[in-house]
Amino acid sequence: MANVNETRARKIANKLLAAMATYHRFIPIADIDAILNQAGLKGMEEGIYCGREGRVNEQVGVNTWLCLSWYKMEVSGDYEITAYVS
Repeated sequence: MANVNETRARKIANKLLAAMATYHRFIPIADIDAILNQAGLKGMEEGIYCGREGRVNEQVGVNTWLCLSWYKMEVSGDYEITAYVS
């Protein structure tokens, strides 16, 4: 069972992640890290997040996981980003 602080952190992070724009010129790892840190969760592991499409699940709290997926649209070249914690 998650503690109250981590449950609150998930609610804060999801609210901020939902408010983040959906389309980006690049995968906004720094912005996502800032949201996670602001909510009291740990940031993403260092890595190379690239490619036309992808998905990653990372543990950002004792009982909390970040789910991040991206898809690069052919015409605009923008990335469609979906991110949430659970």
